[in-house]
This record gives sequence, C-alpha cells and structure tokens, in this order.
Amino acid sequence: MKRDLGLLAAREHDLLIVGGGIYGVAAAWDAAQRGLDVALIEGEDFGAGVSWNSLKTIHGGLRHLQRADVGQMRESLRERRALLRIAPELVRPLSFLVPAYGHGIRGREALAAGLWLFDLLGRDRNRGLAPDQRIPPARSLSRRAVLEMIPALPERGLTGGALWTDAQVSSSERLTLGFVHAAVGAGAIAANHVAAAGFLRAGARVLGVRAKDTLTGETLEIRARLVLNAAGPGVDDLLEGAGVKRPKAPLLRAMNLVLGRALTTGGHAVGALGGGRFLFLVPWRDRSLLGTAYEPAERDGAGAVEAFVAEAARAYPWVGLTLGDVVLVHRGLVPGRGGADGLATRPRLVDHEAADGVPGLVSVQGVKYTTARGVAEKVVDLVFRRLGRPSPECRTAITPLPRARPLEGTLAERVGEAVREEMAATLEDAVLRRLDLGTAGPPSAPDLETVAGAMAAALGWDRTRVGVERAALAKTYQRA
Repeated sequence: MKRDLGLLAAREHDLLIVGGGIYGVAAAWDAAQRGLDVALIEGEDFGAGVSWNSLKTIHGGLRHLQRADVGQMRESLRERRALLRIAPELVRPLSFLVPAYGHGIRGREALAAGLWLFDLLGRDRNRGLAPDQRIPPARSLSRRAVLEMIPALPERGLTGGALWTDAQVSSSERLTLGFVHAAVGAGAIAANHVAAAGFLRAGARVLGVRAKDTLTGETLEIRARLVLNAAGPGVDDLLEGAGVKRPKAPLLRAMNLVLGRALTTGGHAVGALGGGRFLFLVPWRDRSLLGTAYEPAERDGAGAVEAFVAEAARAYPWVGLTLGDVVLVHRGLVPGRGGADGLATRPRLVDHEAADGVPGLVSVQGVKYTTARGVAEKVVDLVFRRLGRPSPECRTAITPLPRARPLEGTLAERVGEAVREEMAATLEDAVLRRLDLGTAGPPSAPDLETVAGAMAAALGWDRTRVGVERAALAKTYQRA
C-alpha cells in the first residue's frame, strides 16, 4: 500500500472518493471489489477525524428497537454480524449489562420484554459466524444475579437487570486501515494527506477535484466519472464548492472518555442513566471507556469534560470516578437533528444529479461506525446506476479483511511496516492510528523515542523535523 500521487492524476477514474473515514474507505473497498477504477483521498490521515472518536462498541441495534424502528435494528444486526465475520481478530463479542430499578418503563419486566423481542427479530444473528464469534441469547436477570456480577451496585430499588451481547472492536483504527488495505488490494489508488481544494467542472457537471498534497504543497488534478463526497462533518462545506445550495445539517460534538484504570464492571459494558440519557462504561484493554456525551458543535466546549465526568459520577456512584481518571478525550463532529442531544438516526445519501441538477456528484454522511459497510453497499449500488453499468453482487459482508489486525514484531519493526506498507507519513499517523500505542493515552517516553527514531531513519528526517513532529503530537494530546 503505497502513496503515489502520480497514479491519482494519471488517468480518469470511475469513482473518486473524497474522505478517508470509515464510510469513505468502506465505499472504496466495495467499489474496487466490484470492479470499478477507484481513487480515494483523505485530507489528513485515514480515520483521523470522526472515526477516531469511538467508544469501540459495535451495536446490534437494541436502541432502535426502543424507537420501534425495526428496519434500523435489523440493519445494525446485519452489520454487527458482518464485522464479526470479516474482522475476527479485531471484532469480538462483548456482553452488556443494564441494571433495572423499579417496575416502570425501565424496570425489569419492560427490559425482559424488549430482550425477548430483540432475540426474536435477531434469530439469524449468528448465520455464517464461527463458534467463538456467535452471539448468545439475551437474558433477564434477577436482583441477586446482578449483584453477584457487580457487588458494588447501589441496592436500593434494584429489581434485576438485562444482559445481552453485542461486540467490541479492540482497535477501530486498525479496522479502518483494514478496509483501506482491502480497497488497495482490489485495485484502488489511495492517498492520505491529500486535500480536495475544489471541483473540476464542465458546466453543471462535476469532473473531479483539484487537490493539494498537504505534506509538500504540490497541487494536482484528479479526474473521475463520478465523485463521492464522504467528507464527514465537512460534507456541506465541500458541497458549497460545487454550487450546491442547501441547508447545512446541524452538527453535534460527540465525546468519549478514556479512563486510566479498569473499573469494576465484571468484564461487562454497563449502562446507566446520566442526565436523562444512557451512558455506557466499557472495559477496554487494561482501561475503561465512557460515553457518549453530545453538545451542539457551535458551543466552545469549555467545561464539557468536567460536566461529563460529574454526570457520569452520578450515574456510576459505585466506581468513584474523578476528573483525574481521564487520560484522553475523544471528540468528533457527528450529524444531529437539532437540539443539544438530537443525534441523527439515519445516514444521508444524496444523488446530486437528481436532487440539485449537479451530475457527477454523490454525497454520503454516516452516523454510526457499525453500519458503514452496509451504507457503502447502498452508495456503490447508486454509483453503478449513475455510471449506467450493471452492478455485480456486493460481497463485502462475507469477504474477510486479511489486514484488519494489529501489526506484529518489535516496536521498531512495526514502525517500519507502518511507513513502508501503510502510508504512515507523520508521527501522529504512526502513534495514533498504526501502532495501537497512543490511542489509550500518551505513549511512554522510551516508546516515543523509538518510534521517532525509526521514522526518522525510514523517511530521512533530520533533528529539526523530528522536533516538529514531536511538537505536533504533543499539541494533539493537549487538545485531547
């Protein structure tokens, strides 16, 4: 997997994808696997934006069932099953526990009814899965069983609980890269640190983009029969450059916390009400994750972490949570529906020829990491229709991602592979998204020295460049 800008500009592609988050890379893999000539560019690094802000959970759609949205629930179940099947080294089953208090809408009886229906509608949840990847039936628990699992839970009003299994991705960064590897392996041309600066046009028709290599300042033109705008929170800003005038979707700032210790959850993700919404405390490696909080993107975010910790401390009084437990804050902009907590429930897929009279342009903006592959399938179906070609069958739900796994070897060896085979061009690329070294908090000084030294040797950095790279990484951690 090489970064070759000359190949991007050398010919007209069938499809150019702008945006290398999980939705863009999933579309690149699907389109390339179905035989299209695909180019993929990302202005920063693959998965560096919203996709990095992840609670690491792969949901089967139980929340959709609460809204009686069976279609969305079924989609989430299919996509959970697909990820368990195609990336088994990274995606594994994880049990979720929600204690029940009282006998109302969130009491034990209501939860039991919901779990029964969830299992009934998801009876095909294990089709095609290996035995160790299968999802067991959900269970309603007695008060005693819940306390045996988590003895420190507040007992007053506790009537039982709900236990079901979803999945967890140990490294969403490596999974995103697994999609990029698969796309390139199927013939796609991909490059990170290449930003779209504007569209190439012939009248109303979009013919490609003008782009800039953000590492060198070099400019280039990339031509394609169809452009897919998958720029995440930048979707609407990019559309303005194509002359598409439509109201911008509201954005929310999503926030998940990385906690520096493994909290007592019995190995389960534990749900609790905080501020009128469900939060989840998730075991992850030797640490814990807590999420998700939302606020309108236009707020400055001041005091948001402190407020979230205080809210979580009330939701989980038995863990003794303090601000000192927080070692990293993941933030990302996600589509909303208006209001402080109005997270969008469905992705946006727009054919701009039909909707706006702009041929050659399609946009997609996703909501959940879990459903990216399935949304990409719909996107590529549309691409084939617009290209006027018969669409081969999509096989991404059953085709394994062979490179969706951690790198192996010593730290220096892993750095070498990240540079040679995975387009790691900056210290942030390596530490945050290739090595699983800095996603749980700042790496140790010796490890950082090893990575910086190995990258300097591989890329010819001098001491000044190494200093610049280390300062940029430190600034990223300060913001987080």
